[in-house]
Amino acid sequence: MQNSHYLLWIVVITIIGSCCFSPKARAVWQQGQATVTLDGADLESARVQAIKNAVANASFQHGSFVAAEDIVLDGLLVSSKSVITTQGSIQRVEILSETVLDDTLSVIVRVDITPLFNCSNDRYARSVLITQFQLLRPKQASHGGLFDLGKQITKRFERQLSSEQNAPKVSMIDKAFTNVRVHEEINLREITEKSNYLARQYGQQFIVFGFIRDISLFEQVKEALLSDDVTLRRNFTIQVYVLDAYRHNILFQESYHSEATWEFNDEYSVDTNNSLFWRSDYGRVVLNTVNGAVSEVASLLQCEKSFAQIINNNQQKLTINMGIENGIKMGDKFTLHKNRLITTSNGMNTPILEPIPEHLLKVIQVNSLTSVLDSVDISTTHNADILDLVSPTLNLE
Repeated sequence: MQNSHYLLWIVVITIIGSCCFSPKARAVWQQGQATVTLDGADLESARVQAIKNAVANASFQHGSFVAAEDIVLDGLLVSSKSVITTQGSIQRVEILSETVLDDTLSVIVRVDITPLFNCSNDRYARSVLITQFQLLRPKQASHGGLFDLGKQITKRFERQLSSEQNAPKVSMIDKAFTNVRVHEEINLREITEKSNYLARQYGQQFIVFGFIRDISLFEQVKEALLSDDVTLRRNFTIQVYVLDAYRHNILFQESYHSEATWEFNDEYSVDTNNSLFWRSDYGRVVLNTVNGAVSEVASLLQCEKSFAQIINNNQQKLTINMGIENGIKMGDKFTLHKNRLITTSNGMNTPILEPIPEHLLKVIQVNSLTSVLDSVDISTTHNADILDLVSPTLNLE
């Protein structure tokens, strides 16, 4: 089918039912299908309606109701595994199959539905550090010269996350978090050591890192009466992780895959700083896939508990690494948390956070990047060390 150059919007999304979702609720993939009788109608118009109906069917089966207005088809959806970003609880849509039989178009989609829930999150902007995304198979980049694609993806991820609603406070560094090879798994001990280092070095609670796993090319053959139509296609698979550096937990790991037509010839070297590449089928699919990942990461961070690190203890006054840019105000209150090491049954030392509720602290001075805390009860002595943590108290909105 030919590409269409439109945008798909889900305008109104309403979740019905009496289910209660916890703050840790995760997205659910639901399959939906629809058929449309062509009866002489334009194929592209029928396809728009079929996809619209299939998305609604998927949401209905999930126990949700999607009222979709003004849905028109984006050319990105021509791919059988394209990823698009939408509004509200529907994060991504993938087309699994499209067939025309006996003048009837049938479409099957897979919809990523994130439950809508009210998590008891605080009002502070999370501090996020984005590290460089690596190409796991650099040889795949030789076709088209996409060797700097990892840096471009990192920049796009940082830019999109910073523009999200209730955006976190995002920083980016020109270093990869870990050098994981193609067939290796994440080493949790290494993750803990590196998260401790980055937490001390940069002071961000959350670390986003990941890998570009696949940008290989393949030929898609469409059988025709006289000759086969062969199209050169290219994969894009990215693995994304979110790490809580203060609590040493991997909060999120997800793989995103899409594919699109590669319209550049063999000798052409792509300039990834040029909009010509990003306006191509492949460039738009890459951006769309990254946007889908950013949307999920942003939703996750909103419901994670904020922590700040103690960076100075001077005459019973504690300085933390959050300030006005994070939304802290004079009089805000925090609870002290101590870092403890416990020995597990296998002899490993595991760090845990132990709240000290009797140590209630109040902001007495604040600037753009830091805040100074003092005890609410002046008779209480501080039991805080450098790099201990505090969490917001009584600041829920």
